Amino acid sequence: MDYEQYYSDAQIYFKVLKEKTTAQSKNITKIRNSLSDGDINALPKLFAILRGAAQEREEALCQLEELTANFDCKEYMSSGDFSEQMIECCNQMGVDVKGTFPSYEMFPWSVTIYPEAQEIAVDRKRMPCLRPSKLVGKVKAELDKLNNVTFNTSLFAKELSVAYDLAIIKTSKKKHCADNAPMYAIDLYEFLTPMKRYKKEYTKQSYAYDLARLYAEGIITMDDGRELRFDTARNTKKAIRILDRFGSEQFITTVRFS
Repeated sequence: MDYEQYYSDAQIYFKVLKEKTTAQSKNITKIRNSLSDGDINALPKLFAILRGAAQEREEALCQLEELTANFDCKEYMSSGDFSEQMIECCNQMGVDVKGTFPSYEMFPWSVTIYPEAQEIAVDRKRMPCLRPSKLVGKVKAELDKLNNVTFNTSLFAKELSVAYDLAIIKTSKKKHCADNAPMYAIDLYEFLTPMKRYKKEYTKQSYAYDLARLYAEGIITMDDGRELRFDTARNTKKAIRILDRFGSEQFITTVRFS
């Protein structure tokens, strides 16, 4: 199944539907004017034109209804056709995508397909969208907006250092821990968002995106002289997947300020 094929076929009937609806509207205006002007002789012809347009409009509507009824939306989404075409659209539009049905990541957002509800969830926002090109187009537009937002590197680095220092203190209470020990980046998120409502406003996806921007800066020196460094490794459960400045994926594991 292919939504673009359905869309193309639907446009044929929609065009007729629109044209006949416009024709009906124009004829209604003419009938009103004839009644107002007392031009009764013009009415029979206008009635015939209106009736013909209504009939053609109804035929187009029935054809569009039949075409739509034959497009099994649930099957389209559950069979893998939707996700396959979605990935193809991502490749065409330059949107990074990873994952398997029904969960994907279009960095930095998670995308989940819900066949039963015929909905897509981008992070926590669910929307009815069975057209892959439309979905990916929206994600692309949001990514472009996100990339244009000014990023305060020093501010985020400072906030991350505070979270890092808190993590060091907490770890030191249980076992010996050096002041510059590596801390898992995913654990620092918990210190940045200590309350549940903070997590709603600042998601893990947003955190990953900020880490990616910070990672792109290379080694950062703090006001206290410490340098921020990232460690990366694949196949680690606690790794955070990001894209570097070249669009290549990296997996941030730990953060160190030393």
